[in-house]
Amino acid sequence: MSVTLPSGNYLVPVSRAPEPGSDVDPDYLFRVQDDCAKSDVQHFLSYSERSTGQLKKKVISLGFSTEVAEATVYWAIEYGLVDDLRFCALFLSSRTMGRSRLRMELLKRDVPEAAINEALSTVTEKESIEELIRQVKKRYGHIEDLETARRRGSGWLFRRGFSGEIVHRVLKESL
Repeated sequence: MSVTLPSGNYLVPVSRAPEPGSDVDPDYLFRVQDDCAKSDVQHFLSYSERSTGQLKKKVISLGFSTEVAEATVYWAIEYGLVDDLRFCALFLSSRTMGRSRLRMELLKRDVPEAAINEALSTVTEKESIEELIRQVKKRYGHIEDLETARRRGSGWLFRRGFSGEIVHRVLKESL
């Protein structure tokens, strides 16, 4: 059931809805909506780690007001259900991408700029280059034609957002 107030729509479960025609207390409806949003958030977060921006968008897309969405995100941060730095760390550890591509992907996932900068500051170039060398050897080391292997390897690295300097270095050491 949906009850409309001057401040916007408030979703409430049927069991907690006020009687039709009765006076509606806005604070009561906000608390009920907040409880429903928290329940939905717990279910949404049970699938995978999310950023605070993704969580806020999800709550709003479910029909809750912006105020409830912000309160729910604050609650999720307070109880450790969502953490942008943790999200960034998990994202970075599961991807092989250059800094510019990582930044772009995290921005697409509504991660705040401060969290992105802090997470990217932990990425060391040496570790990533060693991993890239290993991956390029594994993917393209078996190709007999060196020019074909270099072309494919460079395309793969450039598509992942690595700079020309890194691509050149990795190809030189791996092929």
